[in-house]
Amino acid sequence: MIKKKSLTRSLLSIGSVCCLAVTSVSAQEVYSSIIGAVSMKAPAGSDLYVTPSFNNSAVFRSDVSAAAAGSVTFSGASFETDAYSEGHHLLIEGGSLSGRVFEITANTATGLTVNDPGSELGAAASETASIIPALTLGEMFPNGLGGKVEVNPGNPDLILFSNDNSAGVEGLAPDAIYYYGDIAKDEGGNIISQPGWRKVGSPLWESHDDDVLPVGEGFVVRNNSGVDVSFFLFGEVMLSQVQIPIASKSAGATDNLVGVPRPLAIAIGDLGLETVVSVTSAADAVKDTVRIYPEEPSGKNPTPDVIYCLYSDGWRQVVDGVVDTSGDVLDSAIVPAASAVVVRKVATIEDEVVYWTNTWSLPSQS
Repeated sequence: MIKKKSLTRSLLSIGSVCCLAVTSVSAQEVYSSIIGAVSMKAPAGSDLYVTPSFNNSAVFRSDVSAAAAGSVTFSGASFETDAYSEGHHLLIEGGSLSGRVFEITANTATGLTVNDPGSELGAAASETASIIPALTLGEMFPNGLGGKVEVNPGNPDLILFSNDNSAGVEGLAPDAIYYYGDIAKDEGGNIISQPGWRKVGSPLWESHDDDVLPVGEGFVVRNNSGVDVSFFLFGEVMLSQVQIPIASKSAGATDNLVGVPRPLAIAIGDLGLETVVSVTSAADAVKDTVRIYPEEPSGKNPTPDVIYCLYSDGWRQVVDGVVDTSGDVLDSAIVPAASAVVVRKVATIEDEVVYWTNTWSLPSQS
């Protein structure tokens, strides 16, 4: 759900991923990071399922001196009041909340107030945490998708939308739809020539370049045009553990369009999805599933390339609603880099959110 930021570099190439080693200085310490990019292609007349493979670099990192529900404090910090009150996340990097991201809503000179609906943040005391500028549409796609500027806002060639999983239904119901347009008017009716991201249903003069792409969520790039479009995802490689919320509803099966912010393909057995999906113990009674979509789709609303469930002996494919128990388990089956997946949760007794924990590091280079 999309919501309303002096480096020293050396080159490291990994397949289609270009990564740069970075040394940066925060307010409290020196730390290293990796900057990279992944090339993507949206075929003509198709829907491509995407998740951002990167994050923004931290602007502050230190140990939390005190924590309570909805707030943390850093000894020795000297923030400008409310400098991080919009468009910034708090990332916890240790303890039981390691990898959890919280939206910052206000700050004082030494403390942050965050959106903490589960009142869990007290567990972050003494843990390392960082302040990260949230990734936005304008940063991820500064010139639109493939440099394409829409001249017809009524029927754009290229749009992207996120998933609203609040209804407890199967399928992807758009929460918001965006396009990159150059035809816009301000409140006085004057033409604005500066291109930017627009949101369907909002006034044409409103820029949505600063709308946030939440960590771990996926989106759909719909190419309505008759030509393929290439684009890049880029940013800092997130080497820390990450926790991604997965919702289930009492109203029915729920599709979560999600992905991990990692720049390379990962085996399904290494994703850590075992923490959020129910084990299927009977081949003809499939429970939660993970749906992988085509890297090069041939149309809109594509069917999954493959559907997996966690069977009693490991990850196996689901074919025509039944687990294929023949052959070896498929724990080493690859999920493509930057590909969003759908985690379909079966109905639960009560609405709930569980956290998918993924731990990962860059492969060693030889």
